[in-house]
Amino acid sequence: MSGSAPHREEKRPPGMSAAMWQAIRQRRRGADTDPLPPAAGHGHPEIDQRVLAMTRIVVRKIDADPALVQTGLDNIARWTRQKGGYVPLCHVEWKALIEERPWRELRAMLLDESDEGQRLRSSHPFTGLITDEERAAVYAA
Repeated sequence: MSGSAPHREEKRPPGMSAAMWQAIRQRRRGADTDPLPPAAGHGHPEIDQRVLAMTRIVVRKIDADPALVQTGLDNIARWTRQKGGYVPLCHVEWKALIEERPWRELRAMLLDESDEGQRLRSSHPFTGLITDEERAAVYAA
């Protein structure tokens, strides 16, 4: 060896699922080669605001009927079948979040106005809960 520091394998934090840990590790490995995404609000503020407005509608609907959280898992399963078993990292992450976190935590993540909240909203699997009329109202606002 040429005097370089030995590679230290990180351990999965207590309470974190193997699926979530795998998704995080894959994302970290890809960070060395993938270009950094633009910071939330700098490239597409209008789109980010529309997504947040539509997410607020989704959250109200799930608040009224918590069983609708299952929609996220159903969508991920359907998309995985449609893609021949391929599961993007964002879907691995969301599947683990839905399976491991209570709705109140998922709700807070979806409504968080930070860059992390915007990142999670951009790939949330709760599609199909907004009507065409609700979507049109958001775009018209």
